[in-house]
Amino acid sequence: MRRAAVALAVLVVVAAGIVAVIAVLSSREDAAVDAAAGPGVARVAGARPVIAPGNVVLLYSDERVTGELRDLALETGGPATPALVAAGQAVVVRRQPGLRVAVVGLTSDRRQDAQRPGDPRLRAFIEYWLGRQG
Repeated sequence: MRRAAVALAVLVVVAAGIVAVIAVLSSREDAAVDAAAGPGVARVAGARPVIAPGNVVLLYSDERVTGELRDLALETGGPATPALVAAGQAVVVRRQPGLRVAVVGLTSDRRQDAQRPGDPRLRAFIEYWLGRQG
């Protein structure tokens, strides 16, 4: 009888420990992305163009950087097919005349300016935000 009581006590302590470990691990799960923690700066609410969450748009005005930006988009996200755009997994390259900087990387709520397509901050911006839904 005494052995059964000790075994039951040990079993209860082990079960409580397992529950505690599970509670700690699940409380540390980061299900949402903290937009303030990623690269780039916050976009103004209601800014244009509107971009679906998960997608990254690269705006440029100088046609001489078109090829470099398309290469960067392919390297980081693959071809921007309609299915990838709909899924929020695309890097889209779009010309927009009159920009003050060479390239502007945009997500639904973040912005990264770059002086050239090869700027490492631009690549980091794309790699961090591509596919993140919020």
